[in-house]
Order: sequence, then structure tokens, then C-alpha cells
Amino acid sequence: MGRPVNYARAPPLEPQFFAALLEGLGITGAHPSAQGDRGGWPALRARFARRFASRTRDEWAAHFAGTDACVTPVLTFAEAGAHPHVVARSTLIEVDGILQAAPAPRFSRTPNRRPSAPGAPGADTESVLRDWGVGSTAVTPAVRARPRAR
Repeated sequence: MGRPVNYARAPPLEPQFFAALLEGLGITGAHPSAQGDRGGWPALRARFARRFASRTRDEWAAHFAGTDACVTPVLTFAEAGAHPHVVARSTLIEVDGILQAAPAPRFSRTPNRRPSAPGAPGADTESVLRDWGVGSTAVTPAVRARPRAR
């Protein structure tokens, strides 16, 4: 399935959040005003990279949990489906064994329809191409030979 994803996002836009990031990373000698100094970004980026490389994504997520540093783990889709924030809001739902986004927006007096499971890959290729104005003579034999949903 490939390498595990091991990234964290740290996009603190405001000075107080940037200061919390510096403090949480243990970066000294950098003033929060360094955030706006484009000339210093390469050196600061290198310091961030060294610090972030010293722990795993999950260790950083735990370290910054409950702070204002704006650090969050980059999750796989499956991990996102199990995240407490997503679970509490039913943001992702499982339909016929496939995790997908729940309908939005949700209103208290207007129930949303439950989405159906997606079709098999290639099941709708010809109809989509027709919708786009591609004539059936332009549909290649390879596209026509793809398996269809049953």
C-alpha cells in the first residue's frame, strides 16, 4: 500500500499562532516578526524541517494538541474517517462499505438523502463522454472494453 503518510501542517497566519509554533518547536532566536521576512524564510524553513524531522507526525500531533500553534497531522482518507472531530460531526459516512463525504449542508428540518455507492470504474464512461459532446465514434475500443458495473 506504499509508505505511510507522515506529514504535519503548520500554517499559522497570525503572529500569536506563529509565536506558539516557534515555542512548541523549541526554536529560539527567531522573533514572531520573522514570519513576514521573506528573505529569512529559507533559513527558517530549514530550522522547521530539522525540528519536524526529529519526531513522527503522531508525536507532533500529540505535542501540539490543545495549543494555538495551528499544527495538525495530514491524515489519509481512512484516518480522517476515524478522527474524533470527523466522527462527532458525521462528516464522512460509509455507504455499501465505501467511506465517502456525507451530504452537506445539513439543516435541522430538511433531511438529506443518503448517497448511493459509486459505480464501478469505467461504468459511466460512455454516458459521460456523450454528455461532453464526444460522439460514439470517438470512444476508443479500449474505453468500450472496460468492465461495466452490474
